[in-house]
Amino acid sequence: MYQAVFGDVAQQAKRWVGALILGFAAGCAPSVPPPQAPDQPTPTQPQYETLPYEQTETGTKIGLLLPLSGQQAALGRTLLQAAEMGLFEVGDDRFTLMVEDTATAAGPDSAARKLLAQGANILLGPVFAADARKVAPVTQGAQIPVLAFTNDQSAAQPGLYVMGVTPQDQVERVVQYAASQGSRRFAILAPTSPYGSIVNQAFRNAVQRSNAVIAGMELYDPNSPDYTGIIEQLSTTYQRQPFDALMLPEGGAKLRQLAPLLPAFQIGPQNLRILGTALWANDPALAQETGLTGGWYATTDPGKWQQFADRYRGIYGAVPDQRAGLVYDAITLIVALGKSSTPDYSEAALTNPSGFSGVTGVFRLNQDGTVDRQLAVIEIVPGGGVVREAAPPTFAAAIN
Repeated sequence: MYQAVFGDVAQQAKRWVGALILGFAAGCAPSVPPPQAPDQPTPTQPQYETLPYEQTETGTKIGLLLPLSGQQAALGRTLLQAAEMGLFEVGDDRFTLMVEDTATAAGPDSAARKLLAQGANILLGPVFAADARKVAPVTQGAQIPVLAFTNDQSAAQPGLYVMGVTPQDQVERVVQYAASQGSRRFAILAPTSPYGSIVNQAFRNAVQRSNAVIAGMELYDPNSPDYTGIIEQLSTTYQRQPFDALMLPEGGAKLRQLAPLLPAFQIGPQNLRILGTALWANDPALAQETGLTGGWYATTDPGKWQQFADRYRGIYGAVPDQRAGLVYDAITLIVALGKSSTPDYSEAALTNPSGFSGVTGVFRLNQDGTVDRQLAVIEIVPGGGVVREAAPPTFAAAIN
């Protein structure tokens, strides 16, 4: 294991720890209060000096599980940089970051065992649900908590917290908001995919909790070259049973195929409200889609995210992946719980009902491994998106 020693602030924040470097200790810095992008260009390789690592007798050892090799190496590098940035901004020399690669042939469970053998007090990662499920048996026996960066809620279990912003949270927020604004009859047009199934069930639950009515449900093949037929079928449903809000949980090129068809078949913004998920976020092209004008979707607080993204870009020269905010928030949560005379990463401390404040907004860990989030509602307008309703600032009083 090595400890990285750097010169000025910019160099320290820019550092890239390779897959063979197992850990480093962060320096001191002023405290800062605390939705998938394509691979980012590799920043300029910084220069640093390495010294033999000395075992830390006190403080917190943070284990970080990331894909540092293979197809997701660029993502892993981005998330590692976010962790370094978080430790530099809010941590001190009581915190040590130890990094292991989950993409090796040995697998994420082996990486987790290595971190536990090195004395990790808490693990961050892995990124993907399948990896998190492999890590869980390793950490449960050691009673070491895990903050995983997946948004697959099915991976949640006691001691393994799903930090990703789940489709369930997004659907619940936007449906409840639409209902509060007078929508009573809802419909959904969803893909026949695992993601579509998750959203479909979340949609049913959210409409029921809002005391509203489901007036239409249509599914489409996401690999279809032409969506005219399914939009025409949905339009027929609308003529028989009009609805005033349509959930369209799609993004990217497929959304841009579907959106222009909606007004052509009289089920566009001229008749009803189009609702989406965070797949709509960070796609400037959607502002040009008249079929989505006035549409609403739920995502994390864009203002806080932008401040974080600007700082990250100023240091590393690249736009961070949305999951970088989750990593940063996980680091600041650990620091908040670890700066007392006796660091406390017990279930009771992690699941504080007041929650934590981060660049992804206010969030709260639950005993079953799920995470509650306060999300903003964004409206699509010409030129971009605007905050229709801000994310609630607290559950009660955030402790950090």
